[in-house]
Amino acid sequence: MKTLQEQLRREIAAALEGAYDLGGVETEFAVPAERKFGDLSTNLAFALAKKLKEKPFTLASGIAARLQGRLQAVAEVRVAGGGFLNLYLKRDEFIAAQRRKMPKPPRDEKVIVEHTSINPNKSAHIGHLRNSCLGDVLARCCRFLGYEVEVQNYIDDTGIQVADVVWGLLHYQKKDLAAIRALPELAAHLWELYAEVNRLFAENEELAAQRREVHKRIEDKLEPEYSACRYVAEQVLLDHIRTMEKLGIQYDLLARESDVIALDFFTAAAAGLTARGVMAPSADPEKAGCLVIHYDREKIEKIIVRSNHTITYVGKDIAYNFWKFDLLSRDFHYAPFHAYPDGHPIFMTASQPTGEPLRRFGRGRRVYNVIDVRQSYLQNLIGQVLAQMGHSRESANFVHFSYEMVALTPACVREMGLKLEPGEEAKPYIEVSGRKGRAVKADDLIAMLNEKSLGEVRQRHPDLAAEEALKVAQAIAVAALRYFMVKFNLNTVIAFDFQEALNFEGDSGPYLQYTLVRLNSILRKVAAGDAGAPAAAGSLALLADQERQHHWELVLSLSLLEIQVEFALANHELSSLAAYAYGLCQKFNHYYHLYPVLAEKDPGIRALRLDLVRLFKERVERLLSLLGIEIPERM
Repeated sequence: MKTLQEQLRREIAAALEGAYDLGGVETEFAVPAERKFGDLSTNLAFALAKKLKEKPFTLASGIAARLQGRLQAVAEVRVAGGGFLNLYLKRDEFIAAQRRKMPKPPRDEKVIVEHTSINPNKSAHIGHLRNSCLGDVLARCCRFLGYEVEVQNYIDDTGIQVADVVWGLLHYQKKDLAAIRALPELAAHLWELYAEVNRLFAENEELAAQRREVHKRIEDKLEPEYSACRYVAEQVLLDHIRTMEKLGIQYDLLARESDVIALDFFTAAAAGLTARGVMAPSADPEKAGCLVIHYDREKIEKIIVRSNHTITYVGKDIAYNFWKFDLLSRDFHYAPFHAYPDGHPIFMTASQPTGEPLRRFGRGRRVYNVIDVRQSYLQNLIGQVLAQMGHSRESANFVHFSYEMVALTPACVREMGLKLEPGEEAKPYIEVSGRKGRAVKADDLIAMLNEKSLGEVRQRHPDLAAEEALKVAQAIAVAALRYFMVKFNLNTVIAFDFQEALNFEGDSGPYLQYTLVRLNSILRKVAAGDAGAPAAAGSLALLADQERQHHWELVLSLSLLEIQVEFALANHELSSLAAYAYGLCQKFNHYYHLYPVLAEKDPGIRALRLDLVRLFKERVERLLSLLGIEIPERM
């Protein structure tokens, strides 16, 4: 459909040349809700009427007369609704075109997607999964549209949260570095420790002061705190990578905050910020000696450099995002950190030469930062600073992909073995907090989903071999989790619930999988010859009126894949892709219920239905791959 619309724009412009001045007027298309209003509709006459000061209906009538018979893919153009131009496609030709795979040309634009970015101080929790799933779908969609995509994961390996657990290991649990290295599941150990030490800090200011001293010693690279911090950060990061790997989520580059500091990225950024007056000494006596940036949206000063000359995380983040756009005069060094089973490598930044061949990371034309809504002010400030520095293109292409938090339903809290406080049973959702020790480890959630999925698979296929049953169950669990994290509007707080996520008959990942499993079963029987040799697909005229309409509606919906992906990116709403996938599967299941494929006796009709099945498989498998959903052999 995207290709057809581009072709129609060219043909319309050629047909109207000399008769109407289309300069500055773009022909936009929509798919009407009812086919009586056409297969495509455009409000071109309304847009042109504003420019030419004429009546839309009069213009539309003249345009329709000129377009009739001059649009290659259009059988008829009609005027309706005071000036809308409704286009009725040559349906058989359109369907034949859908069978041809048209490779999308690569786009000359590199996209950087930063997501996950978890503090490396304990295991990942359920809230982190929404970030990673959204970021991964976003990256997949950009690749699908032909962009070069680089996925980055920013690692705050010098932050106060890491200092919390380093203090806990060294000074509270009295472990030396050798004992820390001997801990078998470090990230899980730190899960409990992090909550415990934060309770201590809240109750005892002296201990909180010790934690601040540990943080300073890490920043000053003093031992044993510095080595303990480096080891903890890397081991926990590996744990995060393995967790996300279970969901099919991969990264290209791990950018460490310690390297941003060591390579003094901020100094390179600060020179320009100061020269343009974007950053200046504060006039507020309470901020004497501080360098600040005025945040226009909230009319406040944001401290960038403290009076003791240390840089706030805001300053480091500004410098890092300048680097993403290749706006700094310096770069990281790089070293391999991890390799996925498929051979895809993850690189990590370094502050010293590593002997590795030169890598070209960064240098993005567009940047998506997937960060929750609580960081909106910081992301808005970065966009503001880019514009103030004269980088208007970069500011326009700097996107904060924000989202609301993840919570749990009371039922999910009970199933995960957590305690409900009095009165919480009636709440729509229960907030989670790793700092307060009330959260669900991502690994535990995935394990529970695997277990529940395995129970469903064994119930349906009791004779299935254990290894195959587990493989199917894992695919179902991943689909359930990923779809649940994406299907809600980004401005919605979502409450995770096992029953809703694993529902095989509702708006869920397993329902989408089940539709494709059913469809693949049809195609296997055809390939095995159970239905006889398939005939070549003929004209829609072979079908009765009702089936012809249902058939065409499905084809038209399937043709919108690329447009739907572009819409989801442009509107920062990936839930629209989940809704599109769910709607397609509902339409197909309804169609298949009314019009069986293998049982159809008429070879021409069976061929048309089979052709639709193949088209549906090709488009929806591609759509589900964007959502990170794998299709198992059976369910």
